[in-house]
Amino acid sequence: MYENPAVFSSKDLSAPRRAAQFLMPRIDFSDAGSIERAERLVRDFAVCGFIIFNGDIDLVRKTTRKLASISEFPLFFGCDVERGLGQRVSGGTLFPFAMAQGAIDDEATLRRQAAITAGEMKYCGLNLAFAPVLDVNTEPLNPIINVRAFSDDPALVSKLGGVFTETLQKEGVLACAKHFPGHGATLEDSHARLPRVEKSLELLMESDLPPFQEAIAKRLHCVMPAHVCFPALDPLAVPATLSESVLRGLLREKLGFNGLVVSDSFRMDALGGEECEDENILAALARGVDIVLDPRDPEGFLERQAENEFFQDPACGESLSRIFYAKKLFASGGEKISAPDFERNAEQAKEVSRRSACVLRGGVLRGAKVLVLHFGEEGSDEILDGLCEGLSGKRVTVEGRFCCPETPDLDASSSLVCVLSAAPAAWTENCIVPQEIADYVSGLSSFSGEKILLTFGSPYPAAEFPFFDTVVSLFDFSHSAGRAAAEVLTGERMSTARLPVRIGP
Repeated sequence: MYENPAVFSSKDLSAPRRAAQFLMPRIDFSDAGSIERAERLVRDFAVCGFIIFNGDIDLVRKTTRKLASISEFPLFFGCDVERGLGQRVSGGTLFPFAMAQGAIDDEATLRRQAAITAGEMKYCGLNLAFAPVLDVNTEPLNPIINVRAFSDDPALVSKLGGVFTETLQKEGVLACAKHFPGHGATLEDSHARLPRVEKSLELLMESDLPPFQEAIAKRLHCVMPAHVCFPALDPLAVPATLSESVLRGLLREKLGFNGLVVSDSFRMDALGGEECEDENILAALARGVDIVLDPRDPEGFLERQAENEFFQDPACGESLSRIFYAKKLFASGGEKISAPDFERNAEQAKEVSRRSACVLRGGVLRGAKVLVLHFGEEGSDEILDGLCEGLSGKRVTVEGRFCCPETPDLDASSSLVCVLSAAPAAWTENCIVPQEIADYVSGLSSFSGEKILLTFGSPYPAAEFPFFDTVVSLFDFSHSAGRAAAEVLTGERMSTARLPVRIGP
């Protein structure tokens, strides 16, 4: 378990610099002024670090080195890497969603993914991984966790989450497990509004908390609370981010966690708008958060609040102690990192995609001619190119490929292959199949020929269409995923993966 260091002396920092250590703003490389602002935040305020969005490997690497060189203290550079560095930084390796690893259920494969992610992060100067997702996705209609979770089985999430956490930290990257005490039962996206989970503590201990307990036992150093309210845990029904009973009572006292608590983004609408940001930052810090992530106006907050008497409170020293101890372990810098073998890493990601293909029903394609019909926009060209190339390579004739709402002429002598791609994305509810699409697909039930459904991303939509003869689920939108589906349909690859969630009645 993480060992709590000695309390940091608040006398060691001036008030503005002490306050700045509690903030971790963003660098968005798609914003032309972002780097200049970051330099000012380091030089003039001494912020704790940054969360990285966009950019390519060379630019990110150059920027982190420059900022580290001008900073008075070591900096955290964090990034959402649930799917690898390529999730946020172009040129990095992009893996399938976490549910692919749940389907494969092989610790060695997951350790390789975590080690690749850590190696590419360190090469870019990044040292804080906002991963793994330890949510247990018990709600099939969850619009924001969904396929980002390993499974709906607490034991499997515990095992795989513990492996991912342990490997990242062994490789020198701080793992931040999310979203405590669990975002897997929500029907709303916390980017857009405040979700509410009506579970008792007893039920949470059975279904949602075991993965966090396992990770803490494996010396997890950092936890991210959910912007979700749990009335059974806090009668005030505030988000876990702002709940002392959740952060101090449950996480620290009951579960024995002594590491860092880093909030989720403060730009998410679950916490309200910009007008209440100062109040929310102070409330989060007062109730157990150590670092506030991604505030909208970090400079303004520090100019307005740095002399706030809150930052004179000796209790702040406990948070500062945790921050500097974690920086000593993971943000000291100075080591030379060799360039990763990005080509080999990409092959590993492709292999994860191929191995994760799950046959839910049916099996090998019966016919020699297919008509491909695609629903959804996620990665359609990549998926369809890989699928059609794989089928054609095995002498299956692809008579045409169409995208809804196009209506092809259906001939029962051809097999109908329906491709449905959907996955969670902030503020979109993209993983929920629109009713017009669901009605269109349901209308295909009267087709008398062979009917095949391929889901890419979320597997849950398959439950809506029980009339398909064959159903195969994959967990990303890549060319490799399309090719893997073709290999399963043609019998070139025997699927050994098992769907790690329950779908349907």
